[in-house]
Amino acid sequence: MPDNPFRLIVSLNLGLHEILVVGGGSVGERKVGTMLASGARVRLISPDATEGLRALAAAGEITWEKKTAAREDFQGRSFAVLALPRDELDDVLAMARAERCAADTCSNGLRGDFALCAQFEMDGCFVGVSSGGSDPATAAEVKRGIAARARQQKNLRGGEAAPGKDALAPSRKTMTILTRNSPLAQAQADECVKALSGLGISARCEAVTSHGDRNREIELREFGGFGAFVKALEEELLAGRGDLAVHSMKDMPVILPDGCAIASVLPRGPVSDVLVTRCGGGLGSLPRGAVVGTSSLRRRAQAGRVRGDLKFVKCRGNVETRLARLEKGEMDALIIAEAGLFRLGMSVSGAVRLPFITAAGQGAIAIEARAGSPEEETARDLNHFETWCETMAERELLRLIGLGCVCPIGVRGEMADGTMRLDAALYSLRGECAEAGVSGRVASADDALALASRLWGEMRALPLVALITAPFSMR
Repeated sequence: MPDNPFRLIVSLNLGLHEILVVGGGSVGERKVGTMLASGARVRLISPDATEGLRALAAAGEITWEKKTAAREDFQGRSFAVLALPRDELDDVLAMARAERCAADTCSNGLRGDFALCAQFEMDGCFVGVSSGGSDPATAAEVKRGIAARARQQKNLRGGEAAPGKDALAPSRKTMTILTRNSPLAQAQADECVKALSGLGISARCEAVTSHGDRNREIELREFGGFGAFVKALEEELLAGRGDLAVHSMKDMPVILPDGCAIASVLPRGPVSDVLVTRCGGGLGSLPRGAVVGTSSLRRRAQAGRVRGDLKFVKCRGNVETRLARLEKGEMDALIIAEAGLFRLGMSVSGAVRLPFITAAGQGAIAIEARAGSPEEETARDLNHFETWCETMAERELLRLIGLGCVCPIGVRGEMADGTMRLDAALYSLRGECAEAGVSGRVASADDALALASRLWGEMRALPLVALITAPFSMR
């Protein structure tokens, strides 16, 4: 028997089988999404479910039985996906085995009877790559490489994709990349263009003025939580006036509009916040009562905990504009993201990194597409796995907390040798702070989401977090 017994990839006739998914958490939601995208009928068994799964059930996309799994649920079934934590897996797996129902054990892949492939579809052919659940990250990476090569060859041949669902490769036309019209946004869009060129795809950028850029006088949280720098690009994308939209990941709301999807993220840049002053030095070197420019509630709360005497002023606009205001003496210091300086190729003398837990998605570039479009499939080939897992975990924690822009929140995931460290800090408007962190093996996006759920389980027990989130949990 080989070390990995999963040696055979087969295709399943989805017209003959309804797939049972047990577990209504974030992992279950991802698995249900995979099944629905493949055209499967899905029955969910779980006493509770995520908002996304509830919405699918309400729309009739899935059947949801609000209960704990029992042996009779597996009777007469051929396949089940057990999206359960390890401590709940054994009993449910025993029930499935007793009824001779093959099971995919998401939390411990090698214990199951089958594992879902990383797959793509082109011209009616299905290509799958599988490690049998032992190394889904490598399987996904190999799949992306094969898919990118296949699409590149198709573009070079000038081949036409079959219509409908099989049309995964965009035509040879130049793709239009929507972006904000700031120098930093243009630099980020240029990175997307360069990455697409590596797939043999030409692209051009088209600037769109965002709502946040149109009005720089009000606080970002006063835009209603819809994404001050994102919504205008999404409107153009959904209208078909662009193929992809490029954003700073930290600007993106955790709930996207219907029809939009984050297709991929590019390799992450520097994540830190930096303090820039005219004379150099950190927070401790500032004079008493110094004026610091930032429009971020989180940065104000974090800097204020170090120096309670500091005064803060709103400072929005392009990086160059904010640095110019500092030079004019309108403020004593400025807090900005290091990634902005890095991508603009700017070297600012005296910039000091701050030991803050930064915003979810900071330093990452997100590529958004119309959900289910050929362009979404193409953009997935640009995805950087480690950055994807980090940012998905960060965004999942924001979704679980559910406070949007109401309170200052920092969350940072960091991958190293297959393990992620995920830390978070939640601040009250009075300057109090609750911090927590967890670590765990992450070999897939599902693992990253599960780690975020673990962290939220620890955070919600903290008195300050319970106090802050209580009014919102009753909405």
